[in-house]
Amino acid sequence: MIAVFPGSFDPVTLGHLDILKRGSQLFDEIIVAVLNNPNKTPLFTMQERINMLQAVTVNIPNVSIETYSGLLAAFAKKRGAKFILRGVRSEVDFAYEVPMAQANKQLMDELETILLITDPAYAYVSAGLIREIAAAGYVASDIDFDDKVLDQWVSPAVKHMLKNKYM
Repeated sequence: MIAVFPGSFDPVTLGHLDILKRGSQLFDEIIVAVLNNPNKTPLFTMQERINMLQAVTVNIPNVSIETYSGLLAAFAKKRGAKFILRGVRSEVDFAYEVPMAQANKQLMDELETILLITDPAYAYVSAGLIREIAAAGYVASDIDFDDKVLDQWVSPAVKHMLKNKYM
């Protein structure tokens, strides 16, 4: 059983990693599909996001990392995946994920979306929030920023990359 875990991962969070670790116990293989969206300007390059993901998944043997653009259902079909793995933090995420799952099902009938409820420790964490806090902390001089706060949201490797990006 192969699942695709799609996202921008800009940056990868401990919430993403939690879903990957739990999902790795459910599936034979998980392909982390890093979205290349030409309509967005990510903080990290595609290669930097791949490097981050490789660093945090090194101890999860059934996880691989690839990039994709276009329709997720088409990517899943090309890779032989029958499942999409997603994390859900709140009812807002659920409301977003349901129509996406239904659309993917229409595009590829055998494609099932599996939603894992996020660990409460990461329920409010998002890559956008992390970028905003890191930017304010590392760049702004008007706050007293202790970057240890990032330890609860990102791995040491990702924290290092954030610091290098902003300093």
